[in-house]
Amino acid sequence: MFFNKKKKYHDYYRYKSGTLFKINLESYLVPQGLCYVEPYTFISCYTTNDEKSRVCMFNKNGELLKEIILNNKSHVGGIGYDSKNNLIWLSSSKGKVNSYKYAEFIKGDISSEKSYSVCDSSLGGSFLLEDGNMVCSYLTVYSNRLYVGSFNKNTNGLIKVFDIINDNYNISLKYVCEFIVPNKIQGITFYERDNNLYMLLSQSYTRIKDSKILVYKYSDDIKNYENSYFSFNLPPMLEQIVNNGRELLLLFESFAKKYSYNARVVIDDIVTLDIDDIIEDFSAI
Repeated sequence: MFFNKKKKYHDYYRYKSGTLFKINLESYLVPQGLCYVEPYTFISCYTTNDEKSRVCMFNKNGELLKEIILNNKSHVGGIGYDSKNNLIWLSSSKGKVNSYKYAEFIKGDISSEKSYSVCDSSLGGSFLLEDGNMVCSYLTVYSNRLYVGSFNKNTNGLIKVFDIINDNYNISLKYVCEFIVPNKIQGITFYERDNNLYMLLSQSYTRIKDSKILVYKYSDDIKNYENSYFSFNLPPMLEQIVNNGRELLLLFESFAKKYSYNARVVIDDIVTLDIDDIIEDFSAI
């Protein structure tokens, strides 16, 4: 390595509080999404051998408990847990998201799968597009709302917000609003502190260029988040980020065999950052 990582990524190492565990995956799996539901960690992956995508389920020690095979070959760029309705939400193919009953999902049973067309205008709002194709690049669930976003390399991305409606166990989505975000966004999470709600975005593209975390104070009334109030650099290939209530969890895809042979920095752990320290620095600006 021809550079000093700790000097180059000063803030990343300053905020770093540890790791959950080292990730061991089959060589044909490429990690994309991250979700934590105590005591389990879920990593969604697409495959490089034309098999169906899957979600890998780990215990707190990093031991792989199960590979949950999905019904598609999408990039499954986002995964989230809906605690109110006890559902797992996953990015799917053709601009859709899928929901699954959590109790069945962790047993490897995906028969409860329901699909929702969130990326077109059928439920309201604009189209989520990348290079002219409808996409659901990443997602998260927060406060009974589903946030779904589009990744774009050169132009701004868009995030659409939906209320999750449970009518006698019949789940539907109701469009609420949408807002613009910068390009190259890979993940979104929220953190509430002192009656303020903060939005954190992961920004990353290619195995060479640095990743970033962008921090904003969030409001439904803000429709454009092109300019971040606070950001810091991280190693390349950051994917989904998750707030587990105590720390910010980071997933990198650089350790996948598809990339590790020439990635500038390889990270094969789920990294934890001190989210309070990040928010304090944001608030000090």
